[in-house]
Amino acid sequence: MLLLLVLLSLVAVVPSTAAEPLRNAPVIWYADDRQPIPVPAFAEPGLVPCASQAFVAGPVSRFFRPSRLVRKLDDGYAGRPAGDVNSLGEVINSTWFTNRIGLYPLDPAEVARGPGQPEGPDRSRPWEIIGAKVGGVTPGFRIRDGRGDVWLLKFDPPDYPGMSTRSGVVSNLLFHAMGYNTPVDRVVFFTLDDLRVGEGATMRLPRAGKVPLTEANLESVLRDSNCREGDHYVALASKFLAGKPLGPFRTQGRRADDPNDRIRHENRRTLRALRVFAAWLNHFDTKMHNSLDMYVGEPGSGYVEHNLIDFASTLGTFGATPVKRFGYEYGIDAGNVVGRLMTLGLVEDGWVCLERPEGLPEVGYFDVETFDPTGWEPDIPHSA
Repeated sequence: MLLLLVLLSLVAVVPSTAAEPLRNAPVIWYADDRQPIPVPAFAEPGLVPCASQAFVAGPVSRFFRPSRLVRKLDDGYAGRPAGDVNSLGEVINSTWFTNRIGLYPLDPAEVARGPGQPEGPDRSRPWEIIGAKVGGVTPGFRIRDGRGDVWLLKFDPPDYPGMSTRSGVVSNLLFHAMGYNTPVDRVVFFTLDDLRVGEGATMRLPRAGKVPLTEANLESVLRDSNCREGDHYVALASKFLAGKPLGPFRTQGRRADDPNDRIRHENRRTLRALRVFAAWLNHFDTKMHNSLDMYVGEPGSGYVEHNLIDFASTLGTFGATPVKRFGYEYGIDAGNVVGRLMTLGLVEDGWVCLERPEGLPEVGYFDVETFDPTGWEPDIPHSA
């Protein structure tokens, strides 16, 4: 009897594949998600807990969820309907997404304009360096431009000039054209005369910690970065987003301290479709830490806006060097590891023979011949 009840409960969750009837409902184009709220708390989960959830806890939870297994028996089941679409099936404008190329054609000039300020940081006076980081893959500087806006200057890996800066800007502009919120990212050319060390500026060294930043060690850092093209240094300038940072957004659930966040994130087409666009540009590093929620407005009268940030690991590039397997396997891919063990490594993966395109030093391993949109895999899987 108990077995019969369990089977009946499982069958009950199998959805109907019949087409949904047309609804005579108003067409909503704008979500009412900019109502004033108190400032939410900052939250940034560590990378290790996020990876553990993605690779261990998440798969185990799904394995022991009977309804999910039964739904797979229905080939016509496309998942729970998205909650951020209107009666025409179009995504609604919101603090997550703005219809751009989906509503009208964008010419190349409009795409290249992106979020604004195509000229990059204001040059009416030298850029004031207010902080620096030396270590990791490449150095970085925080500058204040002539308008008082704060930007982050990031450089290419020494052995791959043009790789991170160009791919980062191109992918940023494309994601903005698709409708996502992105910062202003621009490739900039400058000389030492365009920089001025701000009062009290420091730089963080890998072992020594914070030390004062001077003109002498600034020149040394730039020289060691190997980021020159002719007489100029080259960097990616990323403008700080307006508002108060709240940390990354999750791809599941809702933000408990944001009353405007009424749709579960895994039910947002905005985030579901992100996988398609990320596969197209091989943006494999789509972990939550490459997103950022910002509280926009004065405390008590503002709202939360959701942004994608940092597109340097796209078009086959990553950190200090391009890596062939990224986009073809998860960061921890037990299935592929077991497969190699079972075949004793005699069967090579398709990505092993990838070659970088000739004449394009800015592009990593980005190959149309081996690209499989349905088989594309990010470094860390997410559940949206």
